[in-house]
Amino acid sequence: MILAGNETMTPDLSGSIAAIGRYAPVIFQAMARSHERFIYPSRRELTFEIRLRNKTIEAAQALHRSRAAFATFYYSACNEAYWSLTGEGGFDLKPGRPAAEAIRDIFENGEAYAFECATAMMIVFYKALIDCLPEERFNSIFSHLYLWDWQNHPFFSLKNASRVGTGIPGDVRYFKNPDVNPQTPQWQGENAVDLSGGLYYGHGIGIMTADRIIEELNQYRRQSADTSAYLMPGATRPDYLSLAAFDAGTPSDGIRIAAGSSVYTFSSFA
Repeated sequence: MILAGNETMTPDLSGSIAAIGRYAPVIFQAMARSHERFIYPSRRELTFEIRLRNKTIEAAQALHRSRAAFATFYYSACNEAYWSLTGEGGFDLKPGRPAAEAIRDIFENGEAYAFECATAMMIVFYKALIDCLPEERFNSIFSHLYLWDWQNHPFFSLKNASRVGTGIPGDVRYFKNPDVNPQTPQWQGENAVDLSGGLYYGHGIGIMTADRIIEELNQYRRQSADTSAYLMPGATRPDYLSLAAFDAGTPSDGIRIAAGSSVYTFSSFA
């Protein structure tokens, strides 16, 4: 269910919502049909979330194409023209380097990078946000960017939803491998972006269905294991409302979405 400005948004929508992005219609429909309640002060915040989710899917696909490698924190690697590699395997943005440019370098020069799957999820989120905000504003907010796991992101807060059903495209889901082989602890689970259409992107695994990810993880179970890997019921998401506060773009084209018996025009932001 979606509530925006005290109005309920129905799954019936005009084709013009696609102006937000390729995946916007399926994102909106999944939200509207979900048992979860998505509540916004106005339609602007809803539009921002749909756009950021759409960009998250695109960023995940781009990271898959980048050739950036999977590595445990101990073996992390980065382009030191932009980042300092810390002892814990994190990437610390070098003073004077623009954050947006440094994030884009990961996608453009992926061969220079290796990182763990949780780090990959934050890289995807940051790239998506770059595509939703004016670049100067992004650089100002994230001038002290540090990439390492889910931690140390004071201006990019995350929220955990405990039960999301089939989930919403753009969610990060977790595949847990409870009987992982102790010799390969890095395969105790996989963070993966829901790309819609039954596909997920997991760094180090690639783009595949949930069943295929589970099959991959099951190859790394201990001997005599009797518990399969499985998709956990929750999801990790950006705090979309807090991030929407960073967006002060000027409305451009209108996005029309049916709500009850009325049709409302949403503003998309370039």
